[in-house]
Amino acid sequence: MFRIRYIALALVALVFEGCTCCAYLNHMFNAERLYDEATEMRTARLDSIPDETESLPGSEERMKYDKVIEKGSRVLERFPKNKKRTAEAVFLIGESFRHKGEWAKAITKYDEYERYFADYDSMRAVEYQRAYCLYRNNEFNISRFALEPVISDKAHPYYFQGLNLLSLLDEKSEFPDQAIAALEAVLADTSGTPFMRGKAHFRLAGLYFKKENWDKAREHYKAKEIDLLNVRERQTAGEQAAECLANKKEYLKSADEFKALYKNPEYENRQAFYLVRIGEVMLAAERNADAFIVLQKVNSDYPRTEFASRSYYNLGNYEQTKTMNYEQAIVYYDSSFISRTISEYGRKSRDLRDALKRLLALRSKNDEERDSIPNVKNFFANEFQIAELFLFKLSEVDSAVKRLDAIIEANPDDTARVMRATYARAFIYDEFKGDEDKAEELYKEIIEKYPNTEYAKQAQANLGMRVTSKTPEDVAKERYLHAESLWTVASEMPLDQMELVDSAYAVAFAAFDSIYQEFPETQSGVQALYMKAIYFQMNPERLDSTLAVYRELASKYGGTPWGKQASQLVNSRRNNDSDAMLERLRKRVKQSEEHIEQLSKQYYESMSKPPEEKKAEVKSKEDEVLENTYNSMYDFE
Repeated sequence: MFRIRYIALALVALVFEGCTCCAYLNHMFNAERLYDEATEMRTARLDSIPDETESLPGSEERMKYDKVIEKGSRVLERFPKNKKRTAEAVFLIGESFRHKGEWAKAITKYDEYERYFADYDSMRAVEYQRAYCLYRNNEFNISRFALEPVISDKAHPYYFQGLNLLSLLDEKSEFPDQAIAALEAVLADTSGTPFMRGKAHFRLAGLYFKKENWDKAREHYKAKEIDLLNVRERQTAGEQAAECLANKKEYLKSADEFKALYKNPEYENRQAFYLVRIGEVMLAAERNADAFIVLQKVNSDYPRTEFASRSYYNLGNYEQTKTMNYEQAIVYYDSSFISRTISEYGRKSRDLRDALKRLLALRSKNDEERDSIPNVKNFFANEFQIAELFLFKLSEVDSAVKRLDAIIEANPDDTARVMRATYARAFIYDEFKGDEDKAEELYKEIIEKYPNTEYAKQAQANLGMRVTSKTPEDVAKERYLHAESLWTVASEMPLDQMELVDSAYAVAFAAFDSIYQEFPETQSGVQALYMKAIYFQMNPERLDSTLAVYRELASKYGGTPWGKQASQLVNSRRNNDSDAMLERLRKRVKQSEEHIEQLSKQYYESMSKPPEEKKAEVKSKEDEVLENTYNSMYDFE
């Protein structure tokens, strides 16, 4: 009987053990199946968008990775002692997090794998993928450290991917030369696969292109291994190779390569762009007739598109800068804007069209001025506006300089206009033409001829010199600050020394008056005049003088803050301005003076008497009042 029970218990144990094994195999089988399905979806996605940094998994693909993570976590929870299967589960979880773009979680799982399962097969992949996730998580220094075991061993299965990642890290660290060296090392090693070499050529060409090394960039874009890359990368390589020729000013060769790209059926989606570039490089090569045919083909084949807008823009730019036919340029710019108003070239065309219309209107006004009685002020104001339009709106620097030269030659005796035009010309040579020697020569001419002007001050600053020129405004301001300090000293003097106080205020008043007399057109001069009114207002007998100064401020300097304040005061008084009112005001002033004199007399008499001794005041018991200060918390009867 006992033996039968033992056999039954053994059978039950075997049954349960089998169920546990089945559950384990079921979890891992499903996790691997789901991971394979997600991998197929990822491969299909990257075939259409090869750059992994620009592509994220869709909802279905992400759901499958979530299921992989769930199944793998069940394995870790229920079967922690099976090292081989738990290692596989941790690796699949880390890979799923990586494909989902959850870099920090993937890094945590890769660290866990190295800690507990460093002897297993996937460790070599973990070393590289962890470094890659650190790079994507913007932890560049740690990523470089994690990458060391990968790039230090040429036998490492991820050695070439590691060198490519190292170049990315160097590029992010703003060390393009180191990035180039890392990729050159990939190409120097003959053991790499042709596809990997093609990837290295493509990235290396991009780095050289950024450094404007057109020869090296083109060399790598035209490497034979580039043909092994996907369509999008081959297309980019062909375009950039043609752009290298354009940047080298080999325009006709560049046009031929763009024509070859246009005829390639694989790149049909970019045909409009290739036509535009063919037209642009033909214009640069001065094959204008051919360029016009190509650009007009773009306008007819792709109307109301960004490419048509760009094509019309190029035609307008040619008419503006080459033939100076501004009317025709306006027509092309208007067509560009209408073709695609929200595009970059549409907006630029609108601005240029408006600037050219303004330019033509100003030129027409000046032509009318010449034919009639000229208004010199308006004429040269228009000329300056035309120069500014050429410079800032139309980007025609030479035309702006010519206009300024004409202004200087036509106004040899007008210091203000010549000074303004000379400084503007120097600024253009400095900031727009980059001719430092010519700019320095013109700046020094301004400093020598017009030493005490704002233009001389700015010229000294632009040359990096110590600014020594002082304009009348600067001198007036310095004088005003000194007068203001005298006023402050007077206001802080004790009143028992009235003679000294009056004398100090009089000195400050004289300082303010001299500033206004010498510099009446400066801000500090106007402010000094206002302080004169304040001084008169402090003396009641100077009421008429106060009103006179306020009226002068309001009439001559009404646009300044002090003129506006004076205008308000004058207007408020003017409403009641009558002989009777003035007479009452004078009587009131006289009464105030008499009252002040009486108070002053009493004050000085009291000061001359010796002080009386005060006796302690004794209160009677009847007057004494006891304060009720007991604590109200208690109740006293």
